[in-house]
Amino acid sequence: MTKELRRQLGLVAVMAVVAGDMMGSGIFYTPQELAPIAQATWQIYLFWGLCGVITLTGVMTVGQLGAALPRSGADYHIIREGFGELLGFVKLWQNVWVSGPGSVAAVAILFGKFCSDILASTISLSPVAWGVVAILVFTGINLLGVEWGGRTQIALTIIKISALLILVVGSLFLVEGAHSTSTANMAVGNSSEGIWGFFRLIGLGVGAVLFTYDGWVDIMHAAGEVKDPKKNLPLGLTLGVVLITTVYLLTNYAYLRVVPLHEMAGSESLAAVVVAEKTFGSTGGSFISLLMMISILGALGGLVMTFPRLLFAAGVQYSEEAKSGGMVGRLFQLLATVSSGSKAPSGAILMSCVTAILALVFFQSFSRIVNFFVVPNHLFNILLVAAVFKFAQGNDGEKFKSFGFPVMPIIYIVTISGFLISAIVFRPGDTLMGVALSATGVPVYYWLERRKT
Repeated sequence: MTKELRRQLGLVAVMAVVAGDMMGSGIFYTPQELAPIAQATWQIYLFWGLCGVITLTGVMTVGQLGAALPRSGADYHIIREGFGELLGFVKLWQNVWVSGPGSVAAVAILFGKFCSDILASTISLSPVAWGVVAILVFTGINLLGVEWGGRTQIALTIIKISALLILVVGSLFLVEGAHSTSTANMAVGNSSEGIWGFFRLIGLGVGAVLFTYDGWVDIMHAAGEVKDPKKNLPLGLTLGVVLITTVYLLTNYAYLRVVPLHEMAGSESLAAVVVAEKTFGSTGGSFISLLMMISILGALGGLVMTFPRLLFAAGVQYSEEAKSGGMVGRLFQLLATVSSGSKAPSGAILMSCVTAILALVFFQSFSRIVNFFVVPNHLFNILLVAAVFKFAQGNDGEKFKSFGFPVMPIIYIVTISGFLISAIVFRPGDTLMGVALSATGVPVYYWLERRKT
């Protein structure tokens, strides 16, 4: 079977995958977590806007790197060329066993929780069972080909962003704004702590919001199937992040207009639910529940579509070298399998399905799954951005130049590094399990290297 994948994803599809993977449940839950942290309303917009800018510093760097290496698993190829074969292989290995299964399982169990709650009276399935069903459905869609996966993402992204904007616009015209009490005294109290108190506040706010911007890098896995990648990859990444940042800021404005900051901080009800009920009456709760389900479903579809492409890159890279490598060799040969009809990486899609279901069944908890994969995932995102410094040194006399170099990549690297340190310190258990499983790629790499000689 051929190992060539078709370039079928245009600019709109790239934007849809970026926006769809980024916008999951965070915009509904995070404002409630952020409200007790903020000292004044303007800080809410600062946190969300700042995280958008931080994300863009990574996006603009990685998008241009991907345009230079527009292949399936472009993030792997960038790390491999920037830091060598070993780190490139460990990147692939941790995506096979940690980041890929963990990301899919985390979103699947959120979707399963909604289905279990809403459909409990008609279909009695656990959140884990619903999550498994959703993974299987999207696996089937993507086995039909990347064009089907891309169309599904476009449809789901349009639906969920349109529905969220309907909520925002409806609340502006149908609901009278609440009278917010002054927060000046709280802002003054914060300023009395000095510059370090302000930086601590920024750190807490960014830490709460940054996860809602995760997922933008996933499109890099499918760079080998993007049409005109030198244009569509960096442009689609940038426009997708700008779109989501704008939607997030507008949504927070709608929330705070109806539910002032001091009320949001002390409320047990999600601001999104309160706004929906005041805007659409008794049907508001059902509307927001459906919107959250579609939003999470869109994020899941994007993950099931993009992660197998990175596994496919692993198969193509190592299948020939590992032919005599027993089970490991057969694994890489499976990952390199391409369907002759749909040109989909069918082996990688099926492998991704199996490992995601195993992670879902094993952890059975959103928080545990996130702790498991978030540090290894972001660690390689840092390496991905940092590779620009290696590329900037030039190859054969040519130097690679990225927009905003070196300020933009430095901002991203420093910010995400601080986030990872706090994750390891405060959530060591499942976090270290994910790190340890990723590290097993080191001996596997050296074992494969010995078999080559």
